[in-house]
Amino acid sequence: AFYSIFSMSDSNVITPYVSFKTAMESVYNVQIIGKLNPSNPVLHREGYFSFSLIDKEDSAMNVICNGVKPANFEKADQIVVQGSYNTNKAIFVADKILINCPSKYKKAN
Repeated sequence: AFYSIFSMSDSNVITPYVSFKTAMESVYNVQIIGKLNPSNPVLHREGYFSFSLIDKEDSAMNVICNGVKPANFEKADQIVVQGSYNTNKAIFVADKILINCPSKYKKAN
């Protein structure tokens, strides 16, 4: 599980969670916390996958990530993407993805 509010970027600078709006204005790698957009399917392609993420300001953006989709990705409570906005393709390119899945140990009501 991830619970840090800050993480270290490639340049060893602590970066807070930002919105997609801030990511679009930044020239640096950033991290965004959000939830999977249920109205858009996760697309699997050879070597990468893509999805739509809704940030903390309720803005949605398409995200692409090279590699294999994490297990239980669609069941994640929260998703953190670390990367940068590609202005030419109008998409967020994630270098790293962290997921927080629902706990099977949650207290029953």
